Formats: sequence, structure tokens, C-alpha cells
Amino acid sequence: MNCLIRTETSLDYERVREVIKSAFYREGKDSEFNEWSLVDRIRDSKYYINDISLVAEFEGNIVGHILFTQMKVNNENNSYNSLALAPVSVHKDYQKKGIGKLLVRSGIEKAKELGYRSIIVMGHPEYYTKFGFTLASKYHIGTTSDFNDKCLFGLDLVDGELSRISGVIQYCPPFYNEEGELI
Repeated sequence: MNCLIRTETSLDYERVREVIKSAFYREGKDSEFNEWSLVDRIRDSKYYINDISLVAEFEGNIVGHILFTQMKVNNENNSYNSLALAPVSVHKDYQKKGIGKLLVRSGIEKAKELGYRSIIVMGHPEYYTKFGFTLASKYHIGTTSDFNDKCLFGLDLVDGELSRISGVIQYCPPFYNEEGELI
């Protein structure tokens, strides 16, 4: 499918919200903490990086969105900077047409252009490995210090970057509720 991938503008926010809801809404799911409110919270924070908040546009309509934010990988001695990929959304009427792949590839390239060194994503193994992501546990990177996550992946944007870091990931504050739990 031939889509234009471009940087999100404030004029896109409401349509992006609709796309994210279409992609993620499930009856009975918590309405306060969900992917579309997460994106709103990130946009309203100092952690929003407009240059790598991308939309897919098809025939003048926003049909997809991808967002990256800064994250940390912390161990007892050091804290390392990385990027978190979350979320990637494609409107339900446009899924399985390659738009998500186009967004992920474009986001990876944009992150490289901007000088970022690595990306961490929590998601489906069969999807993200297509882009070169490998299990983060291979690098001793995880959501906890047991490094046993089966759905956490990392991608070097600079060769060998993930090999030099290890630790527990820390998303930017909008990813956490008031109790400090990852939402």
C-alpha cells in the first residue's frame, strides 16, 4: 500500500487518537490507562519527541501512527539512554497491508538519522524480529533483573551498542501510574 510517512503535527492529534482506539480498543478494557491516553500523556510531557512521532497517510487520511520516547537502561553502576518504541498503531480497516511495517522501518531510519543508538520494544516476537530486533535478555536487559522477558526486544542502531549496556529498562514517567507501576 502506498502511504506517505511524515512527522505528526498538532492538527493530526484527534485523527491519531481515533486510529489508536481503532487498533487497540477492547470492550471492558481499562478506559483510564490505554494506548491512546498514553500517547496523550506523552504529548503533554517533556518526553514527547515530535521528530519521531510519525503518521501514515493514505488518500489524505491518517491510517497509522508510531511513537518513540526516550528510555533508560539502568544497572547498579550506570544508566544508559535508549529509545522505546510504543505504540505502533494501524487503523483496523487498514491492517495487514504493510502499513505497520512501513512505520517501523521509517521510525528506525529516522531514529538513526537523529543519532539515537538503540531501540527497545515490548511486543510480539514474530513481528519485531522481522526488523532485526533480538531478545533483550541476550544483552541482560529486562523489565526486572532476572532478564527473563520473552517479549522484550532490542535493536542496535549503532553496531554493538546493546552489547555494551545491561540493566533494567525504565520508560519515561507517562508510562507509569501513580503507584509507579507500568501501565
